[in-house]
Amino acid sequence: MRTSIKLSSCLILVASIAQAQTPAFQGKWTGSATTGTGSEIQVQLTIAKSGGKLRLSQNSGYVTRDECLDRDVPYVVSSQTDSELNLSAKTDKVLKGCFDEAIKLTLVDPKTVQASLKDGRSMKLTHK
Repeated sequence: MRTSIKLSSCLILVASIAQAQTPAFQGKWTGSATTGTGSEIQVQLTIAKSGGKLRLSQNSGYVTRDECLDRDVPYVVSSQTDSELNLSAKTDKVLKGCFDEAIKLTLVDPKTVQASLKDGRSMKLTHK
């Protein structure tokens, strides 16, 4: 019984830490990025106390659509400080075959974050 209570307490603590993002990061962030193939996409990131979503949108006019884009993607917070937030976008949970992505957000100022991807690409997102 005690082990069960301790385990439940630990799970509740971990869940609350994972969902409680630093207030400086909360809100809606937008920007653009270049894909690995060189096309530009629009980035929308919503960060809330109880979770959020990432949405990558391909600009109109493309003949071939990327099925992994234009979808709301959940993320998991892997670590955070007052000036840095590390996310793991769970794209594969939305559509099998899409790649999950690790994203590091660094607070530049209250209205700007620098986002870095594991492949070295980076982008600036502004608070809306």
